[in-house]
Amino acid sequence: MNNKLRLPQASLITALGILLCLMTAYVPMLSILSMAVPVPYAIIGTLTDNKYSILSLIATFFILIFTVNPLYSVSVCIMSIVPGIFIGSAIRNNRKEDDFNKFDPIYIGTIVTMICVIVFFFIANIVFKTNILDDFMNILKESINVQVAIMENAGMSLKEGFNTSDIVNYINNMLPAILFLQGMIVTFIIYALETFVLRRIRVVNLRLPKFIDFYLPGNAVTASFTIYILVLFMDLIKVNLYTDLIMLNLQLVFNFMFMLQGISVSIYYLKKWIRGGSLKMIFMSLLILSVFGFMGISFVGMLDSIIDFRRVRGYKST
Repeated sequence: MNNKLRLPQASLITALGILLCLMTAYVPMLSILSMAVPVPYAIIGTLTDNKYSILSLIATFFILIFTVNPLYSVSVCIMSIVPGIFIGSAIRNNRKEDDFNKFDPIYIGTIVTMICVIVFFFIANIVFKTNILDDFMNILKESINVQVAIMENAGMSLKEGFNTSDIVNYINNMLPAILFLQGMIVTFIIYALETFVLRRIRVVNLRLPKFIDFYLPGNAVTASFTIYILVLFMDLIKVNLYTDLIMLNLQLVFNFMFMLQGISVSIYYLKKWIRGGSLKMIFMSLLILSVFGFMGISFVGMLDSIIDFRRVRGYKST
Protein backbone atom coordinates (compact mmCIF):
# COMPACT_ATOMS: atom_id res chain seq x y z
CA MET A 1 0.00 0.00 0.00
CA ASN A 2 1.45 3.36 -1.06
CA ASN A 3 1.13 6.69 0.61
CA LYS A 4 -2.06 7.62 -1.28
CA LEU A 5 -5.46 6.30 -0.33
CA ARG A 6 -7.97 5.20 -2.92
CA LEU A 7 -11.70 5.64 -2.45
CA PRO A 8 -12.39 2.12 -1.07
CA GLN A 9 -9.56 2.48 1.47
CA ALA A 10 -10.69 5.97 2.50
CA SER A 11 -14.26 4.65 2.83
CA LEU A 12 -13.07 1.83 5.09
CA ILE A 13 -11.21 4.25 7.38
CA THR A 14 -14.24 6.54 7.44
CA ALA A 15 -16.42 3.57 8.43
CA LEU A 16 -14.04 2.90 11.31
CA GLY A 17 -14.36 6.52 12.42
CA ILE A 18 -18.16 6.32 12.28
CA LEU A 19 -18.06 3.09 14.31
CA LEU A 20 -16.00 4.85 16.99
CA CYS A 21 -18.55 7.70 17.07
CA LEU A 22 -21.45 5.27 17.49
CA MET A 23 -19.64 3.32 20.21
CA THR A 24 -18.97 6.46 22.25
CA ALA A 25 -22.60 7.58 21.78
CA TYR A 26 -24.35 4.34 22.76
CA VAL A 27 -21.90 2.69 25.15
CA PRO A 28 -21.10 5.08 28.04
CA MET A 29 -18.30 2.83 29.29
CA LEU A 30 -16.48 3.37 25.99
CA SER A 31 -16.69 7.16 26.10
CA ILE A 32 -12.93 7.25 26.59
CA LEU A 33 -12.65 6.21 22.93
CA SER A 34 -13.85 9.70 21.98
CA MET A 35 -10.19 10.73 22.15
CA ALA A 36 -9.53 8.35 19.22
CA VAL A 37 -12.39 9.60 17.01
CA PRO A 38 -10.24 12.23 15.18
CA VAL A 39 -7.47 9.72 14.39
CA PRO A 40 -9.06 7.98 11.34
CA TYR A 41 -9.84 11.37 9.81
CA ALA A 42 -6.32 12.60 10.54
CA ILE A 43 -5.00 9.54 8.69
CA ILE A 44 -7.24 10.35 5.72
CA GLY A 45 -6.01 13.95 5.81
CA THR A 46 -2.39 12.76 5.82
CA LEU A 47 -2.60 10.11 3.12
CA THR A 48 -4.97 11.74 0.65
CA ASP A 49 -6.11 15.11 -0.62
CA ASN A 50 -8.73 17.45 0.79
CA LYS A 51 -11.48 15.95 -1.41
CA TYR A 52 -11.55 12.66 0.47
CA SER A 53 -11.32 14.47 3.81
CA ILE A 54 -14.39 16.57 3.01
CA LEU A 55 -16.28 13.52 1.74
CA SER A 56 -15.51 11.61 4.95
CA LEU A 57 -16.71 14.57 7.02
CA ILE A 58 -19.96 14.86 5.07
CA ALA A 59 -20.63 11.11 5.20
CA THR A 60 -20.06 10.99 8.96
CA PHE A 61 -22.24 14.05 9.52
CA PHE A 62 -25.30 12.63 7.78
CA ILE A 63 -24.95 9.12 9.18
CA LEU A 64 -24.73 10.43 12.75
CA ILE A 65 -27.75 12.69 12.21
CA PHE A 66 -29.96 9.70 11.42
CA THR A 67 -28.37 7.20 13.83
CA VAL A 68 -27.91 9.42 16.91
CA ASN A 69 -29.15 13.04 16.80
CA PRO A 70 -28.29 16.34 15.08
CA LEU A 71 -26.62 17.91 18.14
CA TYR A 72 -24.26 14.95 18.59
CA SER A 73 -23.49 14.92 14.86
CA VAL A 74 -22.61 18.62 14.84
CA SER A 75 -20.54 18.36 18.03
CA VAL A 76 -18.50 15.37 16.80
CA CYS A 77 -17.90 16.83 13.35
CA ILE A 78 -16.85 20.26 14.61
CA MET A 79 -15.05 19.33 17.83
CA SER A 80 -13.32 16.11 16.73
CA ILE A 81 -13.33 15.46 12.99
CA VAL A 82 -12.43 18.94 11.74
CA PRO A 83 -9.35 19.24 14.04
CA GLY A 84 -8.31 15.72 13.02
CA ILE A 85 -8.50 16.62 9.32
CA PHE A 86 -6.47 19.80 9.85
CA ILE A 87 -3.81 17.92 11.81
CA GLY A 88 -3.54 15.28 9.10
CA SER A 89 -3.41 17.92 6.37
CA ALA A 90 -0.66 19.79 8.25
CA ILE A 91 1.40 16.60 8.45
CA ARG A 92 0.88 15.93 4.72
CA ASN A 93 1.84 19.44 3.65
CA ASN A 94 4.79 19.90 6.00
CA ARG A 95 6.37 16.52 5.17
CA LYS A 96 7.15 17.91 1.71
CA GLU A 97 9.39 20.61 3.18
CA ASP A 98 13.04 20.05 4.01
CA ASP A 99 12.85 22.06 7.24
CA PHE A 100 9.73 20.28 8.46
CA ASN A 101 9.05 21.21 12.06
CA LYS A 102 7.19 18.28 13.58
CA PHE A 103 5.62 20.58 16.13
CA ASP A 104 3.72 22.52 13.43
CA PRO A 105 0.77 20.06 13.34
CA ILE A 106 0.46 20.48 17.12
CA TYR A 107 0.39 24.27 16.84
CA ILE A 108 -2.12 24.17 13.98
CA GLY A 109 -4.27 21.57 15.71
CA THR A 110 -4.34 23.60 18.92
CA ILE A 111 -5.50 26.77 17.15
CA VAL A 112 -8.08 24.89 15.07
CA THR A 113 -9.40 23.10 18.16
CA MET A 114 -9.94 26.40 19.98
CA ILE A 115 -11.67 27.92 16.94
CA CYS A 116 -13.90 24.84 16.64
CA VAL A 117 -14.89 25.10 20.32
CA ILE A 118 -15.94 28.73 19.79
CA VAL A 119 -17.82 27.89 16.57
CA PHE A 120 -19.65 25.00 18.21
CA PHE A 121 -20.57 27.22 21.17
CA PHE A 122 -22.28 29.73 18.86
CA ILE A 123 -23.98 27.03 16.76
CA ALA A 124 -25.30 25.27 19.86
CA ASN A 125 -26.50 28.57 21.28
CA ILE A 126 -28.16 29.88 18.10
CA VAL A 127 -29.40 26.72 16.38
CA PHE A 128 -30.00 24.29 19.25
CA LYS A 129 -30.78 26.92 21.93
CA THR A 130 -28.28 25.31 24.29
CA ASN A 131 -25.83 27.42 26.28
CA ILE A 132 -22.95 25.00 26.76
CA LEU A 133 -20.92 27.45 28.83
CA ASP A 134 -23.71 27.99 31.35
CA ASP A 135 -24.37 24.25 31.55
CA PHE A 136 -20.69 23.59 32.15
CA MET A 137 -20.48 26.24 34.86
CA ASN A 138 -23.60 24.95 36.60
CA ILE A 139 -22.20 21.40 36.62
CA LEU A 140 -18.89 22.73 37.94
CA LYS A 141 -20.62 24.70 40.70
CA GLU A 142 -22.66 21.69 41.76
CA SER A 143 -19.55 19.52 41.78
CA ILE A 144 -17.66 21.99 43.99
CA ASN A 145 -20.63 22.25 46.35
CA VAL A 146 -20.75 18.46 46.67
CA GLN A 147 -17.02 18.30 47.42
CA VAL A 148 -17.35 21.06 50.03
CA ALA A 149 -20.27 19.25 51.70
CA ILE A 150 -18.29 16.00 51.82
CA MET A 151 -15.33 17.76 53.43
CA GLU A 152 -17.54 19.49 56.01
CA ASN A 153 -19.31 16.22 56.89
CA ALA A 154 -15.92 14.63 57.37
CA GLY A 155 -15.04 17.29 59.95
CA MET A 156 -12.56 19.15 57.77
CA SER A 157 -12.67 22.90 58.35
CA LEU A 158 -12.53 25.14 55.32
CA LYS A 159 -10.77 28.46 55.15
CA GLU A 160 -12.85 31.37 56.42
CA GLY A 161 -14.35 33.35 53.60
CA PHE A 162 -14.32 30.41 51.23
CA ASN A 163 -16.90 30.98 48.51
CA THR A 164 -17.84 28.53 45.78
CA SER A 165 -18.90 31.29 43.40
CA ASP A 166 -15.44 32.86 43.61
CA ILE A 167 -13.86 29.62 42.36
CA VAL A 168 -16.41 29.34 39.55
CA ASN A 169 -15.79 32.94 38.50
CA TYR A 170 -12.03 32.39 38.60
CA ILE A 171 -12.31 29.32 36.35
CA ASN A 172 -14.66 31.23 34.05
CA ASN A 173 -12.10 34.02 33.70
CA MET A 174 -9.34 31.51 33.01
CA LEU A 175 -11.38 29.56 30.45
CA PRO A 176 -9.50 30.78 27.31
CA ALA A 177 -6.15 29.66 28.75
CA ILE A 178 -7.71 26.38 29.91
CA LEU A 179 -9.11 25.76 26.42
CA PHE A 180 -5.70 26.46 24.91
CA LEU A 181 -3.95 23.97 27.18
CA GLN A 182 -6.68 21.40 26.62
CA GLY A 183 -6.42 21.89 22.85
CA MET A 184 -2.68 21.35 22.95
CA ILE A 185 -3.02 18.16 24.99
CA VAL A 186 -5.78 16.77 22.76
CA THR A 187 -3.81 17.64 19.61
CA PHE A 188 -0.71 15.91 20.90
CA ILE A 189 -2.74 12.78 21.71
CA ILE A 190 -4.23 12.74 18.19
CA TYR A 191 -0.78 13.26 16.66
CA ALA A 192 0.74 10.49 18.79
CA LEU A 193 -2.05 8.01 18.00
CA GLU A 194 -1.88 8.72 14.28
CA THR A 195 1.89 8.35 14.26
CA PHE A 196 1.62 5.04 16.12
CA VAL A 197 -1.03 3.66 13.73
CA LEU A 198 0.79 4.71 10.54
CA ARG A 199 4.04 3.19 11.76
CA ARG A 200 2.32 -0.05 12.81
CA ILE A 201 0.66 -0.54 9.42
CA ARG A 202 3.91 0.56 7.72
CA VAL A 203 2.34 3.21 5.54
CA VAL A 204 4.29 6.30 6.58
CA ASN A 205 7.29 6.21 8.88
CA LEU A 206 6.37 9.18 11.05
CA ARG A 207 8.05 9.84 14.35
CA LEU A 208 6.93 11.98 17.24
CA PRO A 209 9.03 15.12 17.73
CA LYS A 210 11.57 15.08 20.50
CA PHE A 211 10.81 17.48 23.31
CA ILE A 212 14.45 18.57 23.28
CA ASP A 213 13.81 20.11 19.82
CA PHE A 214 10.71 22.05 20.89
CA TYR A 215 10.53 25.62 19.67
CA LEU A 216 7.74 28.08 18.97
CA PRO A 217 6.95 28.86 15.32
CA GLY A 218 8.12 32.14 13.84
CA ASN A 219 9.17 34.96 16.12
CA ALA A 220 7.00 34.25 19.16
CA VAL A 221 8.36 37.23 21.09
CA THR A 222 7.38 39.68 18.35
CA ALA A 223 3.97 38.04 18.02
CA SER A 224 3.29 38.21 21.76
CA PHE A 225 4.46 41.83 21.94
CA THR A 226 2.25 42.78 18.99
CA ILE A 227 -0.79 41.16 20.59
CA TYR A 228 -0.11 42.93 23.88
CA ILE A 229 0.13 46.29 22.11
CA LEU A 230 -3.10 45.58 20.23
CA VAL A 231 -4.95 44.73 23.44
CA LEU A 232 -3.59 47.85 25.16
CA PHE A 233 -4.71 49.94 22.19
CA MET A 234 -8.23 48.49 22.46
CA ASP A 235 -8.21 49.37 26.14
CA LEU A 236 -7.16 52.96 25.36
CA ILE A 237 -9.95 53.47 22.84
CA LYS A 238 -12.44 52.03 25.36
CA VAL A 239 -13.42 48.91 23.44
CA ASN A 240 -15.56 46.84 25.78
CA LEU A 241 -13.79 43.49 25.32
CA TYR A 242 -12.67 42.71 28.89
CA THR A 243 -9.08 43.62 28.08
CA ASP A 244 -7.87 42.77 31.60
CA LEU A 245 -9.04 39.18 31.21
CA ILE A 246 -7.57 39.00 27.71
CA MET A 247 -4.21 40.21 29.01
CA LEU A 248 -4.29 37.72 31.88
CA ASN A 249 -5.00 34.76 29.59
CA LEU A 250 -2.43 35.88 27.03
CA GLN A 251 0.19 36.15 29.75
CA LEU A 252 -0.61 32.67 31.05
CA VAL A 253 -0.49 31.13 27.58
CA PHE A 254 2.76 32.77 26.50
CA ASN A 255 4.41 32.11 29.86
CA PHE A 256 3.48 28.45 29.54
CA MET A 257 4.80 28.20 25.98
CA PHE A 258 8.04 30.00 26.81
CA MET A 259 8.40 27.75 29.86
CA LEU A 260 8.15 24.67 27.64
CA GLN A 261 10.80 26.05 25.33
CA GLY A 262 12.98 27.00 28.30
CA ILE A 263 12.72 23.45 29.67
CA SER A 264 13.71 22.00 26.29
CA VAL A 265 16.73 24.35 26.14
CA SER A 266 17.73 23.36 29.68
CA ILE A 267 17.50 19.66 28.85
CA TYR A 268 19.55 20.20 25.68
CA TYR A 269 22.42 21.92 27.47
CA LEU A 270 22.22 19.60 30.47
CA LYS A 271 22.76 16.58 28.20
CA LYS A 272 25.50 18.43 26.34
CA TRP A 273 27.36 19.32 29.54
CA ILE A 274 26.94 15.83 31.00
CA ARG A 275 28.52 14.32 27.88
CA GLY A 276 31.29 16.91 28.06
CA GLY A 277 31.84 16.50 31.78
CA SER A 278 31.20 20.20 32.52
CA LEU A 279 30.14 19.74 36.14
CA LYS A 280 30.75 23.41 36.92
CA MET A 281 28.31 24.57 34.24
CA ILE A 282 25.72 22.04 35.42
CA PHE A 283 26.01 23.23 39.02
CA MET A 284 25.81 26.91 38.08
CA SER A 285 22.79 26.38 35.82
CA LEU A 286 20.89 24.37 38.41
CA LEU A 287 21.67 27.01 41.03
CA ILE A 288 20.39 29.84 38.80
CA LEU A 289 17.23 27.95 37.86
CA SER A 290 16.53 27.08 41.50
CA VAL A 291 16.78 30.77 42.43
CA PHE A 292 14.58 32.15 39.64
CA GLY A 293 12.24 29.15 39.29
CA PHE A 294 9.73 28.89 36.47
CA MET A 295 9.99 32.58 35.63
CA GLY A 296 13.68 32.08 34.93
CA ILE A 297 12.94 29.08 32.70
CA SER A 298 10.32 31.11 30.82
CA PHE A 299 12.88 33.88 30.33
CA VAL A 300 15.35 31.35 28.90
CA GLY A 301 12.65 30.15 26.49
CA MET A 302 11.91 33.72 25.43
CA LEU A 303 15.60 34.36 24.75
CA ASP A 304 15.83 31.14 22.75
CA SER A 305 12.91 32.31 20.60
CA ILE A 306 15.02 35.37 19.68
CA ILE A 307 18.56 33.98 19.56
CA ASP A 308 17.94 30.26 18.79
CA PHE A 309 20.71 28.87 21.02
CA ARG A 310 20.32 25.29 19.75
CA ARG A 311 20.13 26.20 16.04
CA VAL A 312 17.05 23.99 15.75
CA ARG A 313 15.53 26.11 13.02
CA GLY A 314 18.39 25.39 10.68
CA TYR A 315 17.83 21.66 10.32
CA LYS A 316 15.04 19.16 9.97
CA SER A 317 13.66 18.17 13.36
CA THR A 318 13.93 14.45 13.98
